[in-house]
Amino acid sequence: MEVFLYVLPAVLALAFPVLLIHAIFWGMTFTVDEAYMRVRFYGCTARKIALSDIEFAAQDWVFWNEHWTNTVNPKKMVLLRRRTGWFKNFLISPPSPQDFLKELAAKGVTVR
Repeated sequence: MEVFLYVLPAVLALAFPVLLIHAIFWGMTFTVDEAYMRVRFYGCTARKIALSDIEFAAQDWVFWNEHWTNTVNPKKMVLLRRRTGWFKNFLISPPSPQDFLKELAAKGVTVR
């Protein structure tokens, strides 16, 4: 038991980055419901934006943004331009950007 207590910090130090990387690349999802676009990790909401706060959505990217992506490929990123907030550009990377934009358009968000 005493040896385990000495090894525990090392185990936690290795487990945390592994869980974080898994959450970012495989556990992050983006959903749209009646009032919000939500960023979720393993089903728990981490961030939400009101659909009424979205000025427009486009398959684009900008440098200064709130970044919720799990890719560096700009073709897979969706830009949500908000009406309010310090960071008005909200960047996400859904698995299928075109389908996600269609889903947003069906909810009344302007798509460029």
